[in-house]
Amino acid sequence: MEKAFAQEPAQLNTPDGPLKGLRQDGVGIYKGIPFAAPPLGDLRFAPPGDVTPWTKPLDATRFGPTSLQYTNRFPGMPMSEDCLTINVWTPAEPGSNEKLPVYVYSHGGGYMDGGSVDPRTDGGLDFARSGVVYVSFNYRLNALGFFASDETLKRYGTTGNWGLLDNIKALQWVRKNIAAFGGDPDQVTFGGESVGAVNVTAMLVSPLARGLFHRAIVESGAVTGVPANTYYSRSHLQRSIELCGMIGDIFSADDTAEGLAKLRALDPAVLLAVGRGRDQHNGDLSTPAFFLLPVFDGCVIPKDPHQALKNNDFIKMPLLIGYTADEGSIFLPPHTSEAQYKMVAARMVGGDRAGRIVDRYPVTAEIKPFMRARQVLGDVLFKACAKPFADAYAAAGQPVYAYHFAYVSREDKEAGMGARHTSELHYVFKTLKGLPSVAPEQEILANELHGRWVNFIKTGNPNTGLVSNAVAWPRYKTDDRRMLRFDAPIKTEPMDVEHLQFMENVLFGGNPFYI
Repeated sequence: MEKAFAQEPAQLNTPDGPLKGLRQDGVGIYKGIPFAAPPLGDLRFAPPGDVTPWTKPLDATRFGPTSLQYTNRFPGMPMSEDCLTINVWTPAEPGSNEKLPVYVYSHGGGYMDGGSVDPRTDGGLDFARSGVVYVSFNYRLNALGFFASDETLKRYGTTGNWGLLDNIKALQWVRKNIAAFGGDPDQVTFGGESVGAVNVTAMLVSPLARGLFHRAIVESGAVTGVPANTYYSRSHLQRSIELCGMIGDIFSADDTAEGLAKLRALDPAVLLAVGRGRDQHNGDLSTPAFFLLPVFDGCVIPKDPHQALKNNDFIKMPLLIGYTADEGSIFLPPHTSEAQYKMVAARMVGGDRAGRIVDRYPVTAEIKPFMRARQVLGDVLFKACAKPFADAYAAAGQPVYAYHFAYVSREDKEAGMGARHTSELHYVFKTLKGLPSVAPEQEILANELHGRWVNFIKTGNPNTGLVSNAVAWPRYKTDDRRMLRFDAPIKTEPMDVEHLQFMENVLFGGNPFYI
């Protein structure tokens, strides 16, 4: 059982104003700090504004509300449109001049739900104990985060990426404030999982993020996979604007200044209701009209991120990137039919390309439709979209370390899930106490993943520092695509290049379908 530590009050001064937080086990904890103006009124569907400084100590002892979301994943946690807050765990003493490495983490949740309060990733105490200043934050989700319109494009020069602009604003806050917490603004690692990884990779190809971070950790997601998720708009700018115009039509709000004012006056819960909610009983097989994700607007994100990688037009830095063995198993249920498998393939890559996938990966007596559907979804959205980033960074001479998380817990094995999407999080953040049961080998694996992440955050090399395993993590190269396989035991293995190259060619060969 983990030792319980007493908490005592702590106070710290930042450029924006003083904070009243807590100190526990030698770690300063400051939560719910505003990093942007509340995105209300005229700041709905707009870039985040600046914080208004304060003079009286701000209570920073509790998480701020999560972004409004359809399902309440965190019972008892308030949700609000006013959600732009940030949290910091630091081992530095208040007022110290330490320059510690910083890890900024962007949460997942499909742009539908999630938040920095997620117990799977609430591991800031462990990162701080390892000598890292850990930062997490909330950003806008659903329609509030990704509504696109010509009116906002005309006003701001960008549209449909409000949640991504929140990520940039959080990084800017770190740049300005983190020295007050003992962090080094010139030694920032930006990481995320699932759509948090989409956020990180979007920043890697965004000119707006230059100079804000210096290393990247990408877990199970990439912006190159976004078009396969936005099956109506493919994140194409004008198609996204047209789709959101349909939302405006529901409320008799056209794409004008008057229509925007009408949408900004709506109850935010009403806007939330037109977006996507998770189907808790049937996986994610539904095809909702209003599933809003980032837009390739040519401002925040180039219109073709895959082409940006090919053109060497991205921010150069060390990269740690990978995925789990059975990413798709969490999304699709065992009763998935063969017709639904074909539909999944069509919505991932387009109807004119789906046949290539179905022909290569047919349903057989031994390989059921749900197995194929899970394979295609996982490979398209996560694995085949990670490879272009790993290849581009390695070709540019940057240090790249690729991983494959394959460990399966007893519960996931019994559920037929395999190493599902998100399964590595408990290990990276050392939050195994949230699992139903924990075997000794899981504790060993958690120490290993957490240690490798800390090493990379500190040095840009996961092998440099304290690691308990003797296996060296090989540097990924375009002529030797070796990965570190996290399992029991840990070992190196080659990437399944032939398989992933096929998927990459289907997605990006010729003219990408989202141009």
